[in-house]
Amino acid sequence: MAPERPDLGPAAEDAHRWETRGGALVIFCLVRTLVSAIRLEEALRIFDGDSGVKLVWVYCNGSRLSHGVREWFISKKISMITLDQAKQGYCDLVITTSERVDLAAFRSKPVIVVPHGLGFHKYVPDAETGEPRLSGLVCPYVLRLGHVTQGLTHPDQERQLAEITEEIVGKTALVGDSSFDLLLDSRGERPAYRAALRVSDHQRLIAIGSTWSKKSLFGKQFELIGRLLGELPCELYRLAIFLHPGVWSWEGEDNIRRWLKPHLESGLMLIGPAEGWHGAVIASDLFIGDNGSTSLYAAMLDKPLLLAGFSDQVVPGTVMAELGRTARHIDPAGDLRRQIEDEIAGHDHTRAAALVERMIARPGQAAPLLRALCYEKAGRPVPDSELSVHAAPVPAPDSGRVHSLRAYGEVVGDREVRVDTYPDAFRDKNRHPGGRLVVELGERHLTQYHNAAVLVDPASVADSATADRLRFLATEKSPNSRIIAVACEGGCEILVRGGERFRVTSDLPVAVSAFACYLLLVAEKELTGRIAVHTSAADAVMTVRRSSALV
Repeated sequence: MAPERPDLGPAAEDAHRWETRGGALVIFCLVRTLVSAIRLEEALRIFDGDSGVKLVWVYCNGSRLSHGVREWFISKKISMITLDQAKQGYCDLVITTSERVDLAAFRSKPVIVVPHGLGFHKYVPDAETGEPRLSGLVCPYVLRLGHVTQGLTHPDQERQLAEITEEIVGKTALVGDSSFDLLLDSRGERPAYRAALRVSDHQRLIAIGSTWSKKSLFGKQFELIGRLLGELPCELYRLAIFLHPGVWSWEGEDNIRRWLKPHLESGLMLIGPAEGWHGAVIASDLFIGDNGSTSLYAAMLDKPLLLAGFSDQVVPGTVMAELGRTARHIDPAGDLRRQIEDEIAGHDHTRAAALVERMIARPGQAAPLLRALCYEKAGRPVPDSELSVHAAPVPAPDSGRVHSLRAYGEVVGDREVRVDTYPDAFRDKNRHPGGRLVVELGERHLTQYHNAAVLVDPASVADSATADRLRFLATEKSPNSRIIAVACEGGCEILVRGGERFRVTSDLPVAVSAFACYLLLVAEKELTGRIAVHTSAADAVMTVRRSSALV
């Protein structure tokens, strides 16, 4: 259903005739783009539970990055009115996270503009002239009218903006940064976020964030995503990516998911544009980004950071420019795993505090600062009620299971095996020759079954059913595999081509256990007994014994 309401609701001039609760502060919430909608809804959580406030959401059409806004309203169950309707209605205050809406239309009311990003560090093309403009800054003409207050996160930003327009002087207020505060408040939820992203205690999560534009990570370094999947062993690393809402608006969800389909089938987790990225950053062990605000958030949260696709759109002298100068930049042609491990090992923990000091004057105070400013501009006293503090939403990633693995390993002595696996689709066989194909049931590319050295059925079956399952897989699904493995309680049953069966007891993934057995067979080592298995993530022991013959 459409989110538009046919009337002005609380903004109507005769609202007193129809309302149930009277005397409330009416606030127009102006939205122009998807990112401004998401950020404004986050900032206005300060009014949750405040029955003295009525929010009226206003959709201001006209941006080239507005696609998806109506769908967002529907998903949030928010009704809205159009800008033309709002111009005919009543409000006490206007608030927006988009500096490009028609703020002159509300010159009789106080207007607060909250930045939708972190600071003022990026030049973007003006939609009308095509010339670069500073993202986040209200145009001088509107500032001259005197009714607009530009929100800042640090007093130094007024001096920065005054170099562009003197009209900004005296028209600013500290409002903090709701996203940074959300990150700070939610750090204790890291185990929950890692669990939602299916990251185990012995694994590392690499979070990848990209802004929009051709100079972004996603625009300029798209191949890097596949390279990371192909060079980071599945046992140790998991990857999650989130994209600026502007990417979703312009490119479309269908294209994004189609472009990333092989990546998602290789284990990449895609976080949607509306929520989840805060949890992914908190859960991460390293962040890979560009000149988008999320790179700065990650650095301020004391995350190891690698940059890719850093743009010349960054304003010189800003905190973002300083980050771009001092942080490590990825060498796409180099050893990606080595660069990641070097950054984690050599991470400078003093950087975060220095960045926060320059970027956020009053960390943790965004909610009370903005609420006080809203009530002050509306001429109302601030309620005595205490603001609630909520954790960031739990990520709900979209990803598929890796069904085809390129496995590498070696036998060390008689009783030890080293194993690592990588998504086969992105493993560069020229740079990393050797390895064998391990395929799990569920793989949709049927030729993979014919090429598999090891076939795995990860769905656990009862002991009484393993023989029939192994026989079916060996004859019907993968006639060329040296080993067939079926998960069962406590480990797996494996069938060696030729008819011999073994029972493997282990906490290892079935694919790793089965490939370890494959390596021992190829090396002509005794398969039964206790065998140490080493992966990049952990050491484990598997116990192998002969099982019943397959009849």
